[in-house]
Amino acid sequence: MRTTEQLDRGWRFHPGDGREFEKTDFDDSSWQEVRVPHDWDVEMPLREDAASGSGGGYAAGGIGWYRLSFAMQEEASLTQHYLYFEGVYMDATFWLNGVKIGWHGYGYTSFRLDCGDAWRPGRNVLAVRVDNSHMPNSRWYSGSGIFRTVWLIRTENVAIDLFGVRCAANGIYTEEDAADLQIQARVRNDSDRAEHVGIHYRLLDSDGNEAMSAGTSLFLAADSCSDALVRPAVQHPHLWTVDDPYLYTLESTVTVEGKVVDQLTSRVGIRTAVFDRDRGFLLNGTPVKIKGMCVHHDCGLTGAVGFRESWKRRLEKLREMGCNGIRCAHNPPEPVLLDLCDEMGFLVMDEIFDEWKLTKNKISNYYSQRAAYGSSLFFDQHAEEDLISMLRRDYNHPSVIVWSIGNEIPEQSAADGVKLLKWLQDICHREDTTRMVTSACDNISAPAPIRTHRAFENALDVTGYNYVGRWGLRAENFYEEDRSLFPDRCFLGTENPSAGGRRGEYGGKEGEFFDYRTATMHYEALWRYEKTHDFVAGDYLWTGIDYLGEAEWPHRGAATGPLDTAGFEKDTYYFFRSIWNEKAVTLHLLPHWNRQGHEGEFCEVICYTNCDAVKLYLNGRYVGTRAARCPRFGASRAWNDRPLYAPTTNDLHLAWDVPYEPGELRAEGYIGEERVAVEVLRTTGPCAALRARADVTKLGTEAQTDSSVCPLPVLPHIAQIEVSAVDADGNEVPDASPRIRCTVSGPAHLVGMDAGDLLDRTLYGSPERSMMAGKLLAVVMADAPGEAVVTFHDMEERAADAVVRLAIRP
Repeated sequence: MRTTEQLDRGWRFHPGDGREFEKTDFDDSSWQEVRVPHDWDVEMPLREDAASGSGGGYAAGGIGWYRLSFAMQEEASLTQHYLYFEGVYMDATFWLNGVKIGWHGYGYTSFRLDCGDAWRPGRNVLAVRVDNSHMPNSRWYSGSGIFRTVWLIRTENVAIDLFGVRCAANGIYTEEDAADLQIQARVRNDSDRAEHVGIHYRLLDSDGNEAMSAGTSLFLAADSCSDALVRPAVQHPHLWTVDDPYLYTLESTVTVEGKVVDQLTSRVGIRTAVFDRDRGFLLNGTPVKIKGMCVHHDCGLTGAVGFRESWKRRLEKLREMGCNGIRCAHNPPEPVLLDLCDEMGFLVMDEIFDEWKLTKNKISNYYSQRAAYGSSLFFDQHAEEDLISMLRRDYNHPSVIVWSIGNEIPEQSAADGVKLLKWLQDICHREDTTRMVTSACDNISAPAPIRTHRAFENALDVTGYNYVGRWGLRAENFYEEDRSLFPDRCFLGTENPSAGGRRGEYGGKEGEFFDYRTATMHYEALWRYEKTHDFVAGDYLWTGIDYLGEAEWPHRGAATGPLDTAGFEKDTYYFFRSIWNEKAVTLHLLPHWNRQGHEGEFCEVICYTNCDAVKLYLNGRYVGTRAARCPRFGASRAWNDRPLYAPTTNDLHLAWDVPYEPGELRAEGYIGEERVAVEVLRTTGPCAALRARADVTKLGTEAQTDSSVCPLPVLPHIAQIEVSAVDADGNEVPDASPRIRCTVSGPAHLVGMDAGDLLDRTLYGSPERSMMAGKLLAVVMADAPGEAVVTFHDMEERAADAVVRLAIRP
């Protein structure tokens, strides 16, 4: 039976190149000890002259070496030995016991290396050289190193191939309360003799009860592989939906002469997902408007390393905001992100490339007339291999609803572009007959010579629009012209402007890029259109979370999301919540009311709400009532019907001009005649204490796992602690920025801190950092069983300390 082992501890790392580092007897005792996943860029100071430039977030890049000594015992039945890497950025070469066993170029795809005859019983030494010196090469921050999980997988001669099990809904029959599945397993026979093989499948519900059982058999010649296909029915299927993301467990068992030789479990969901020219996106035959966000792979303070717990916290906040879709921009994500999307009900656009053959300039953002680096380096020889890797790895994720073969590809306006598109799309169709294919096109209706060719647009299963309102009158009409010209086209907003800004800042000066008073205006117009036009499947907005890279010095990243890099909510978060989350009442006021020194000056107060009307009071005095409505409806009984609250604006936010005076700004939200929500902004005192709240207080010592390789963990191995500045009355101080020192005692360590401030270039791993807008995030990792105490201290000695205690189990 197969065994899987996560290789996360005991690695040693050396920045820079050298000779004989791959040799088994090389002395690496002076190298830095690290845990994998690991990103060396996030540990190095930023430099304005760094080769990665503004596009790569001024990261160092370069060459780095990793070495790991690990034990492998000889077992007679386990004859096949593989190393599986979820991602190494980039251009990596691998040696096992001094023998070169492989190379991989593209940094974002997962791959397997056969240990072959290089392994030996007892101690083994793995050496990895990672070359990220040719920069800039990615949009945007890539990170450097073995930045995703590594596994050692051992099987018998007859076993299921890597990502060999595929399960899809062949049909859902509502009237019969049944579903028809298509399940197949690719089985390998690496022995020197032919075998008769049995394959048995069991589908288990969330309680462990058997929902389906089926089986078949194969004849496998020596050194061959083949697919075992069944098409069983499931009675009373529990369908996967965005509101009820139900998951089954599929057990696939392989036998030879009655003996079990391999077994694999996979989490699957029963659902259908198609795009329709008239009704938009259909999940299980029902229209669902995609309210999605683009996300990059970086996770702020951990750089390119994305812990399951970090992604869970971020996705939970996006879900509460009303977001139901995630676009993996612009490269295949780590598997734990898709695991969480399966569990939480997100609709995923899974993307493979940011460029094909034509290379982009990673700083000025488009096709480069000069020599440049990127995934195009590997396209001709490895594009099919890399695409298939993503398709097979992510096939069983019910959250994945559409494949994207490219983002803003310069070939969209090239003569051979449609030929490359069809080649890649055909690979998708060959590997997966259940999902449709898109590409994110940013130059539909642009001026020549960059205009997307109509043949390129029309060749796609689903035409993806980036910035649909960018060119000409489309800023007003959006998709209208193309709907008339191409009535059979499926329309999807693959990237449109979100609403971000710097959390807690309200400059609003003329000419500033970000103005809190108008931050949401562009998307308000687009949402009105999409909400009232069923043929548009929905949108993935740029972006859901701030990210590293695409920066301008002294910034280290881009502030385009409603969540900052620390995962804290900006004001614009509540705008999206007000229009997307129809299950919760939203009432949010901005800016904060600490405006001392501006007494008597008029301040524009903004409110994001889904209430029918809002009444505003300043220190108990009535200011006025405002109302908005989307969509607008005409009369239903008589021409002179009157709503209870007449809209005061066509915007999707409310506004008042209020002369500032310290005290209390109070909003009351009404639905009909009932007051359903109250929001209060108070002028606070100075920071008097720190308040710390951990997302969990019980930790385990093991890192996150990937459900496609190994069962998911029981306990998280990191705690994410949100620290707030509060005044003497316990009110959060929204403009506090004390410098905080974090100390950890006990069997744990500080991974890093982040306040979401992209102007703060302090190393994330530093134990000292300034708050921004009264908040700070700290991440602490468990090392061994016991109790850890985490203390936060105001270095200016003005605020009382905050303490968090963590219990760590084996």
